[in-house]
Formats: sequence, structure tokens, C-alpha cells
Amino acid sequence: MAVYDTFAKRKRAAENADKPYTYDTLPPSLRVQMVHILMDAIGDPGIGTLAPFLPVERAKLSCWQGAYAKITREMGVFQLAPPLDPSSQGYARPCLEFICTCDLVDWVLSLIEFLFREIEAQKEGTDYWFDGALPPHEAISDLNHRFREHSVGYQYAGGQIVQANSPYLHSEVVEPAISLLRSAEFKGALDEFMAAHAHYRERRHKEAIAMAGNAFESTLKTICDLRAWEYDAKKATSSTLIGIVFSKNLIPPELKNHFDGLRTAMESGLPTMRNRVAHGQGSAPIEVPGYLAAHCLHLAAANIVFLIEAHNANG
Repeated sequence: MAVYDTFAKRKRAAENADKPYTYDTLPPSLRVQMVHILMDAIGDPGIGTLAPFLPVERAKLSCWQGAYAKITREMGVFQLAPPLDPSSQGYARPCLEFICTCDLVDWVLSLIEFLFREIEAQKEGTDYWFDGALPPHEAISDLNHRFREHSVGYQYAGGQIVQANSPYLHSEVVEPAISLLRSAEFKGALDEFMAAHAHYRERRHKEAIAMAGNAFESTLKTICDLRAWEYDAKKATSSTLIGIVFSKNLIPPELKNHFDGLRTAMESGLPTMRNRVAHGQGSAPIEVPGYLAAHCLHLAAANIVFLIEAHNANG
């Protein structure tokens, strides 16, 4: 990872130690660092007559062109400024200039997300490998480091830019949950967990809590399915599923007393908060604060990590 320790960075880190994350601005230096990462990971495709016939250059062109097409379509514009002339500059330059100059933070992050999905999809040694200086995992790590370095509250994980309230909770709870859910068996739960983060980022807090609860419940159902433990797929609630998991001794019996408190938290915490906001709200709209939605996301992540690791350890 092309990150270096400097006196200036150490001083800034000390000054910003208690500074809260920001979400509405992207510092110019962060934007430039994003460009460096993208150029190191993807590179600028050649424009010469042989370029379209070279697999690596074709892959680079497809990446930039695809991201350009997606962002213009979703923004509802025909082109990014400056006007595009593919014959002379390709699609990389307007994308990079957009990252450096656009004031619409959400759209800049959307373009970054499109590009990093392409980077993450690359397989080293294949015809579609960009052959860049940064392998995909290092590029993602570099991007997330730069977000934290600038106290910007976003991280790239699971194919999405997600909002991060606490760097510690994100790295120690959310990222491990995403990593564990990425196995094929838990794909449904992963989709719901990432949808919860998408809702949270867009300040749809009630929907975020509901989807976090769905991800937690889907994790429980998947574990029961993998272990052939019977349950009523139409009627089983989170509490019912939790009871099955404990009755089947997924948690070692000698740890029962230790985990009684966890069981209480799992039964009364996330499912209860989810039910309070997922059903009819009556005549007065329910306002769900962001801190409650964040707590539900972190609680779901911690419970998911615990359940899957217990499942894996008791294979």
C-alpha cells in the first residue's frame, strides 16, 4: 500500500484525534489521493490503434468507459465536463476530473464505487487483469485508509461505499461481518446487510433498522438450514430461531452462564428495536434518530459475527 508515515500526518492525526467524521465534503487532497489510487490500480488505457486489440488495454478501457456510462446515465446527463473526445483523451480523464472538481459528494462517491467494483472484480493473471501497481485488495485498503486519515466517514466494503460512524466499530465489527457473510451460503443475509447500510447512508433510518433485522434473521435461518435444524419458515421469528440455536448447543454448555446475558441482548435488543419501527406507525410518523439506526447496524454486525464464528467453530 502506497501510504507513508510523515511528520505532517502525525501532527494532523494528533490534532484530529477527537474530531468527528464529516460526510458532506471531500477535501481536495483526498480527491487527489483517490486519483493516484485509481491510476495505480487501473491505469490509463492506451489510445493508439493497437490498444483495442491488447487484452490489458481493452480491460482498462472497458472499466473507465463502463463507469462513465453508468454515472452519466444515473445522473441524467449526456456527458461529464469537460466534453468527451474519446479519440484524443479516452474515458479516464473526464472521470478523474469529475472526482477532483465535482461539488456533488454523493455522485463523486458513486463514481468511486463503480470503479472500485471493477477493481475488486479483477482476477490476477487473467486477460482482464489491469496489471496495475496496486492489486485490488491493496487499492481498497489504501482508499479506506485515506478516508480515515481525512476524518471522512465512509469506507468501501462489500461492493459499496458505506457510512462509518466509528472507525473502531467499523474495522472490528462491520468489516468482519461483511467478510463472514460473503460466503455463498450467506448471500441473502449479505444482500440485506448491505441494503441496511445503503438505507443508513441515505438517512432512511427506519428502513436501515428493518434490513439489519432481516440480515440477522437470515443469518439464523441459514445456520439452521446448514445444520438441518427444523423451523417453520413462515412463522419463525428471531426469538424462535435464537431459541433453536441455543437449544442445539451451538454455544458450548460450559459457557452457558457467560452467554445468558448475550442471549438476553440478542432476544430483546435487535429484534425488539426492529419490530418497533418495522410495523405500522399510526397517524403520527415515527422519527428514528441516526444514532439508533447506527446502534442497530453495529448490534446486527456483532451478532452476525458471533453466530457465524460459533457455527464455523462447531462444524
